[in-house]
Amino acid sequence: MENAAVQNAKNDRLPFPSPVCVRTGDNTKREVKSVHGACEVLIDWPHARRGPVYQSTMEVLQSAMAGKITSEKAYEAFVSFAKHADVLVA
Repeated sequence: MENAAVQNAKNDRLPFPSPVCVRTGDNTKREVKSVHGACEVLIDWPHARRGPVYQSTMEVLQSAMAGKITSEKAYEAFVSFAKHADVLVA
């Protein structure tokens, strides 16, 4: 089994085509550059706001981390989620 450092290095190789800027819960801006970064945002997402769009986006991100889909598909799903949640910063 791989250690966390090796796994994180692999996740860093899943960059987004371009950064996605979102507003976080404390109303600060966060630049998300990879599938791993998008997963961090969703892990911190408030439980009360986790609905079907959240669930499907998390599934897409996990599929990308497992190598089943491209980081570009994960990027598209995360951007759609951010628009839906009204946290995308233009």
